[in-house]
Amino acid sequence: MEKSKKSLLGAAKIDYDEPKIDIKSSTTSSIMATSTIAKPNIKSIIHAVGTILQSQMLEDSSLGKQIMAHSDLYFFCEEKYISEKPEAFDEQRLALLRETPTVENIYEFVQALYDCAQFR
Repeated sequence: MEKSKKSLLGAAKIDYDEPKIDIKSSTTSSIMATSTIAKPNIKSIIHAVGTILQSQMLEDSSLGKQIMAHSDLYFFCEEKYISEKPEAFDEQRLALLRETPTVENIYEFVQALYDCAQFR
């Protein structure tokens, strides 16, 4: 479909075609918007959260930070469960529990939580 549009000066007309596809573009000119608030890209969001969490874990471990037993976060610490039942963990399982999870591991975990929340 052909349309004409007056230029800002009003002297010349510019002819242009309507876009053939619906393309979302970014107003910041730095990234393309692939999702909206009404229809977010959940996979992309979960992957970004996984990347941020892993980055924070790596930073904390490089600084030697540990979760203290009186902290609310201690409930999520592997060391809590290892100290409660040390006989349940062999050396291989201990090494697996103590290594920093990959972004993919975190993604799968958060995706499972999201899916469970959606199911309810």
